Amino acid sequence: GSDTPSSIRIRENQRRSRNQRKELIQDLQRRVQEYEAKGIAATQEMQRAARKVADENARLRSLLSSRGVAHEEIEAYLRSFDAASTPNHSSANRYALPVSRPPVLAIPAVSSFGYMASPSLDSGLLISCETAASIIAEMRGDGDRQRIRASLGCHGDKECSVKNTLVLELMDER
Repeated sequence: GSDTPSSIRIRENQRRSRNQRKELIQDLQRRVQEYEAKGIAATQEMQRAARKVADENARLRSLLSSRGVAHEEIEAYLRSFDAASTPNHSSANRYALPVSRPPVLAIPAVSSFGYMASPSLDSGLLISCETAASIIAEMRGDGDRQRIRASLGCHGDKECSVKNTLVLELMDER
């Protein structure tokens, strides 16, 4: 075969194109693996957070029970929040709730372990805005936590909590 300058150039271009395509595919595969790893880590973090909230919820129920609050009364109280989150009120549910809530009990309870048990309205449906922003940032590979906090309805550096459902919605957006 004759190796004309044109045929040599064409073969070189084809070889370069194949190498570029191979590098691109490898880069995309690496990115997919990174995103999968981040997704697994975020899922594990959410599971740890959920377990922590469930444990805290059980302890708070125990505290309420030790203070004479009946299980049925607790359930009715929690259901009252479910009734408030009908579709008519869905926009109200998207706003962050400040962490500094008025105490439910007039006198803080001191447990047998010697620490103050701070009363909470958290029924296991909330997560700290900072934790939520971290999880979403990791899932997206996005370092702009302030923007993510703002999209959660949190403003400034004030600590707040947001509904887990909102966090899941925002995780699905990108």
